[in-house]
Amino acid sequence: MLKRPSSRRNSNHSEVNVNLVPMLDALVTMISFLMYTMAFLALTMVDTTVPTQANMEDLEKKKTPPLQLTLTVGDQGLELLSDTSRFPKITIPNLNDAQGNATLPDYEKLHQEVVELKKKFPEENKIFIQPNGETTYEVIFALIDRVKNVDQNETVILKKQDNPVDEIAKTLFGDISFTNIQGD
Repeated sequence: MLKRPSSRRNSNHSEVNVNLVPMLDALVTMISFLMYTMAFLALTMVDTTVPTQANMEDLEKKKTPPLQLTLTVGDQGLELLSDTSRFPKITIPNLNDAQGNATLPDYEKLHQEVVELKKKFPEENKIFIQPNGETTYEVIFALIDRVKNVDQNETVILKKQDNPVDEIAKTLFGDISFTNIQGD
């Protein structure tokens, strides 16, 4: 006797249709929202190096000790100094506002002093910036700009001892490190 054929083969399969329109609407909305919010997000980057400890062998190879130029930001002004005492400490007082209160650093005077130091020490490229706890980001970025970059309308000619040909400086002190990050 033959078995009866299975009824599964002949049954009507009902297809399940998933409505993807709401999912696509939500996805498009989320993507557009993320794109709009990224347009308002401004990212900045400061290219600095991590302070390192020098080897004694490297220091002995050099004829002169490194300059170790440090820019200290204080409440009353800026100080340029060297741990190796290769030049006297330079103090730059802050500019006064209309009431006579010292407010912002004198960026132009700082730039002039840094240009003179670069001319005296053309081999040096490193500067340490030591801000205090109240120093704003705007002041730090302005200080970096003034100690790193040469103005467009000025030419800084470097006379190196090893090279008889004079060079034009593209940057002043481009290797910037921070000390005292957390403030006083």
